[in-house]
Amino acid sequence: MRVFISHAWEDKPLALALAALPDFVDVWVDVRELLGGQTLDPTIVRAIEDSHVFIVLVSRTSLAKAWVAKEVEWALAREAQKDRVFILPVLIEPGIDLRTCAPPFTPFAQRLFIDASDTSEPGLAKSRAAIGLTLFHWASDWLEAMEPRGDSNHRFAEALEADLAEYQTRLFAVKAALAWPLPTLVQDDAVAHLVKVKDEYNAFTERFMPRLTDADGEIRQRFGVSAQRGFARLVTFIRNEVFHGAAFALNDVIESINAYDTVLRQDPAALAAAEARRSERVAALEPVMAELVERTADYLDTLR
Repeated sequence: MRVFISHAWEDKPLALALAALPDFVDVWVDVRELLGGQTLDPTIVRAIEDSHVFIVLVSRTSLAKAWVAKEVEWALAREAQKDRVFILPVLIEPGIDLRTCAPPFTPFAQRLFIDASDTSEPGLAKSRAAIGLTLFHWASDWLEAMEPRGDSNHRFAEALEADLAEYQTRLFAVKAALAWPLPTLVQDDAVAHLVKVKDEYNAFTERFMPRLTDADGEIRQRFGVSAQRGFARLVTFIRNEVFHGAAFALNDVIESINAYDTVLRQDPAALAAAEARRSERVAALEPVMAELVERTADYLDTLR
């Protein structure tokens, strides 16, 4: 579990002391992760987005820091995207009433928080234990909600890979069936094969395209917003450039086949024009499919 700890610079020693959490927790504290020359804003944003939990250390000092407030605002936006609890407030100073805090800290009065105001060694140990236990319970709840049957992210990625591979296979079959000249394509055996592979492609895409939409939210929940954004780009390419683009254009070849006996056979010029369009449509699909294969492989590598 990746955890981001937001804190005021003056509270950094306490942040580092509280960061000694159980082994299942990977803590991000800026003094440990930031390298010289990095731009601060994008680095912090990426760290928050890549975290499973955002812990904010609440003190009178941190409540007055514009930078901490900005991090909390980013975290609240991230929480809304995830549609689950993401922020864990940890009070490190006694006497703070969260109900009187100004935005963006105001919502914390209505949620679970950890009291870590006892900064003695026994107090810190107790606070670390409370934080670790809370994170453990949250992780258990998420696993139960996401994987009630014990399904793993690995199995999810494998199923997605299988769907994407089958889509490519079905489309390759249609393309191969249309690679012959029109006089050959209108032969009975060629027509029968084309009808078969086209019906299989259509039947698969009727299930496959809605599944892509359904997978978007699950990918965000399982793998985070970065993986979800990458998936959204891949799906946009599949829909616009492949399914509704180069693959859809192949219907022009089907129309030519249907018009062969009634029109094209008696009109050499029309037949030549239709054959040129067939060759053009099939050739146009080639680079699109090559890009589909490359984009799919790159994205699946990201999930792995």
